[in-house]
Amino acid sequence: MARIIDKEEKRNDIARASIALFCEKGIQQTSMKAIAKSAGVAKGTIYLYFKNKEEIIFAIWDMITQIHQKSYMKNITNEMSAREKILLYFNFEECEAHEDKEQILILFQHFLSAMLVDKTGIYTKYFESFFEKDFEFISTCLREGVQKGEFQSEDIEILTTSIILIFKGLAVHVKASNLGFFEAQKLLLQYINSLLDHYTRCLS
Repeated sequence: MARIIDKEEKRNDIARASIALFCEKGIQQTSMKAIAKSAGVAKGTIYLYFKNKEEIIFAIWDMITQIHQKSYMKNITNEMSAREKILLYFNFEECEAHEDKEQILILFQHFLSAMLVDKTGIYTKYFESFFEKDFEFISTCLREGVQKGEFQSEDIEILTTSIILIFKGLAVHVKASNLGFFEAQKLLLQYINSLLDHYTRCLS
């Protein structure tokens, strides 16, 4: 009897098999033919699971964000301060158990690069939806922190946007400076912590 193929599982297998290719060649230079070969399927078969290369890229990011979200929800507690929740939210070290950390960093840099040259708006629309979720989460945490007297800020939106800009800008800095995942992770938490320190000192 033929084995029943789980379509979602197969999609994830194909997406995961393409990660190394995207890291090595970049998004624009990676072809559907190369992805199919890496995944061990015929070029025609790959289109049964993905309409185009963009869908594969988004599937990869969906997997990564789901892993991160599950880890965050597992580790968050009601006793945590707003600062602790934000720092935990930007801690991506749990990726090691599922994906290669250095590859994840390179992928994120490629994704941001694709957004910068995207004339169709498809990359921008997709990734901005994640940043919108980040904005909602961070601003909620900051308001909670202000209400509890942890921070003092008259403009939560500006502070939230500043944190997101640190996140985006650091990816460019890390690429230019040829830094690895652990260095990038350390800097990210350090910069966010330093920014939040300023709003904590305002209470003094």
